[in-house]
Amino acid sequence: MKQLLCMLLAAGIMFCSCTGNLAEEMASFGDGTQVSVANWNLQTFFDGTKDGCEYKEYQKSADWNTQTYKVRLERLCEFITKTDADIYVFEEMEKEEIFYDISNQLAGSGHNWNQKKFWNYSVFAKEEGTAIGIGILSRYPLSNVKTHSMDIRIHSQAQPVTRYILEAQASIEKNQLIILANHWKSKSGGEAETEIWRDWQESILGKRLSELQQGPNSPAVIICGDFNRDAKDFVCSFDQPNEGNTIIRFADFGFTDFVSVKSLWFTSSGNYTSANGSYFYNNEWEHIDNIMLLGEVQKTAFYPSAVSPWASEAGYPVPYKLYSGQGWSDHLPLYAVLKFYND
Repeated sequence: MKQLLCMLLAAGIMFCSCTGNLAEEMASFGDGTQVSVANWNLQTFFDGTKDGCEYKEYQKSADWNTQTYKVRLERLCEFITKTDADIYVFEEMEKEEIFYDISNQLAGSGHNWNQKKFWNYSVFAKEEGTAIGIGILSRYPLSNVKTHSMDIRIHSQAQPVTRYILEAQASIEKNQLIILANHWKSKSGGEAETEIWRDWQESILGKRLSELQQGPNSPAVIICGDFNRDAKDFVCSFDQPNEGNTIIRFADFGFTDFVSVKSLWFTSSGNYTSANGSYFYNNEWEHIDNIMLLGEVQKTAFYPSAVSPWASEAGYPVPYKLYSGQGWSDHLPLYAVLKFYND
């Protein structure tokens, strides 16, 4: 198992004075420690160097090079400065060096120097030899970084390549927030045929959540990412509005158990909180990107960001097109503003 950890120092990371919807949401909730989190599948965000691990269409394409990467990098930095979240979780990043490029790009864009607003910390992880990984960018210190993977050999079919669950702890004033970033097996090869591997990834996640719940002082946990499973396709229960609404199952030494978490996609009655999903496929919204909470933290705001330029006027994602260099991502970013119970 390979783990990569990158801590970005203050030099070079700047704050833009323009604010986005998320900053406005936070300002409306008054006192107490709050943290804003954005989760986004960036859609095959490779850098400009072809190392041989990229998807074939990028390796073969003359349209993908250092210049086209730079354009995508500028767009990503525009997104970061416009939305101004405290913590970003990104899926489908190629390598940790992209965080250095983000730092340098922001530093060279003429933003105001404001030490408290730097995104000084990042972590990144991916399986060795694979194309894409998961990264976290944060204004708050990150520590206790772990990766969780699986090696399943009990099925007739071999386990496909799967991605780590990336764990990090963010220190937010007097509070600690555990981040569990996910990117589960895609439906490529058939939704039913690949569901067994998402079930196993659910089990890995559930086991870790059960470990975090042990002891008298359970931490605040945010579970986010691209699960390639609609929020309603988890086992859900809305009988007790103050409890969790989503069941995360896990197997452990001959028995099965579960942890109840709260998906921010749902109202207390089980309806979706937004008319938009995060992914639009076959003319239907899907809710495969998700943010879920466990422990001493609660939601004060949540929504998929369906605004220009990363969304169309109709609110749909604007996918990146390799042949033209246009677009952003085929997923919408998710936003959440969280507040800790002890404030």
